Amino acid sequence: MARDTEDLEAIRLDLRAQVDQLADERQQYLEFFERSPEAYLVTEADGTICAANGAAVDILQRRKHHLRGKPFAALIALERRREFRRRLRALLARAVDAQGSWRTIIESPELRTEVTLTGRPIDRAGTVSGICWRLEALT
Repeated sequence: MARDTEDLEAIRLDLRAQVDQLADERQQYLEFFERSPEAYLVTEADGTICAANGAAVDILQRRKHHLRGKPFAALIALERRREFRRRLRALLARAVDAQGSWRTIIESPELRTEVTLTGRPIDRAGTVSGICWRLEALT
């Protein structure tokens, strides 16, 4: 019985070490994402914003807490939303024509910014669970 208890304690300590290592790796990823000079936005498959890094916040001219949960399409200029939605559907379907970048316009209350967007599907268990968007402001 004492041997089983020792074995279980060793397993628990090993699992705890693995959890700590994963937490450290997650924190490193989050810091890399946030500090990247490239502007990235992550959305759910339906286009709802999950995360935006600092560079994306600068381009979008919105605060992070105002972005989370908002449809990305709502930030696209009205005359460009149809194209955005078509591209989103193509990314979800993994269509060949969805690859590559395209120009669109981001609207904020203060200004309109022309950007290049590139979307990459996030694959989980063989299905698209979200999209990682790279934004580049055109000057």
